[in-house]
Amino acid sequence: MTSQKWHATNYQKERHISNTQKYIKQKLDELQKEIECPNEFIYDFIEDIQKNWDPDSFKLKARKLQEK
Repeated sequence: MTSQKWHATNYQKERHISNTQKYIKQKLDELQKEIECPNEFIYDFIEDIQKNWDPDSFKLKARKLQEK
């Protein structure tokens, strides 16, 4: 396991990351409009998704063990 922190290239930031952020924001805006939910719901919704990438989550630890 590497101890170096990953950094996106300028190309990745300008193309892939920026486009994905815009897409996600657009979809969240559409969801909020469609179901008429408050900002707090969207915030909690994002937090639930974020947990899937938490390096300390049991889900990711189990996946890493299966890959070995």
